[in-house]
Amino acid sequence: MSIQVDWSNPYADRNGTWLKGNLHAHTNPASLCAQILVEECISRYVQLRYDFISISDHFNYKPRVDERITIIPGMEWNAKDGGSHTGIYANSGEVVKAAIEIHDHNELLRYMSKTDALVILNHPNWQLRPHYRREEMLAATPYDGIEIYNGVIERLDGYSIATDKWDFLLAKDRKVLGFASDDSHAYGDIGLASIHVRSKSRNECDIMSAIKSGNFYCSNGVTIRDIHMTGGMIELSSPDAEEIHVRADGGTLIKRVMGNSIKIDMADYGVKYMRFALYGQGSAMAWTQPFFK
Repeated sequence: MSIQVDWSNPYADRNGTWLKGNLHAHTNPASLCAQILVEECISRYVQLRYDFISISDHFNYKPRVDERITIIPGMEWNAKDGGSHTGIYANSGEVVKAAIEIHDHNELLRYMSKTDALVILNHPNWQLRPHYRREEMLAATPYDGIEIYNGVIERLDGYSIATDKWDFLLAKDRKVLGFASDDSHAYGDIGLASIHVRSKSRNECDIMSAIKSGNFYCSNGVTIRDIHMTGGMIELSSPDAEEIHVRADGGTLIKRVMGNSIKIDMADYGVKYMRFALYGQGSAMAWTQPFFK
């Protein structure tokens, strides 16, 4: 695994600014399932003020540079039967390309664990027979994170949110990061979700370093203004949240606040970890990374 997270406080480094990005996007003709050209895809993300993206076409990687937005090398791997979709991201395009030649999922995970790649299990709750059952995610190793929200699944069968499986893994002491992605295939899919990374710059290496440290949150509409921890006390504020939930140990709701800020001392609760879910207007949400004792 290439992540290096301080799981007691993934937001300890307060240097840098929040940058908005999406790591999961498909374009045509590289991905036959996509309906949008790569130039249109990139321009739309620029228009929506994203700071960085990855073009993660299936078994396809092409180096891209655009002065308007940072583009992180990436691709989506899948098994021959269409399952085990996995996002591969790295500072080096050569690492990403190496995944194209691998045809077994376990071999993929083993190989990538020896590189600097960021490895994410994608859309666990897609389709009625979900792409990843809980036991399958527990058995797979190693990987760095899972998609806890996948925007395109809103219009497909299955369920876009996978925080249930995230809590299952966290409760089993599998410390993996949570990601939100568009998984855009068409023009209308762009802008459904994002990760907000506290990075020192828009340089791809700085962005990837911040992601691998867990210094980011996920969103499909709610913004976090600040989150920090001092002496075990966690404080979080948002300009547009209307309700905040604190979830712990398998997803148990241990605190609920009606409002846009919260202050909570981990020492007051006998839990292994806690994470925060924010709710705004309609179905807008945001999710933090977990804090472990």
